[in-house]
Amino acid sequence: MGNGVYGIEAAAIYWYNKPAQKLTTYEAAAIASILPNPRKYRANPASTYIQKRKEWIVNQIKFYGPLNF
Repeated sequence: MGNGVYGIEAAAIYWYNKPAQKLTTYEAAAIASILPNPRKYRANPASTYIQKRKEWIVNQIKFYGPLNF
């Protein structure tokens, strides 16, 4: 998820300085949007390309609805 950053928890701390559980939908989507090449793309600040990917991911989340645990 970045140079020496492995996993969502480490990525949340690296990109947003908070644990993964506290990420907003948009922050989580930003991290997901840099895959599969997190060395090339940045979650924050997002380029125009990553911003569009992030918006697409958020729309997919809205389409499928919340997870029920």
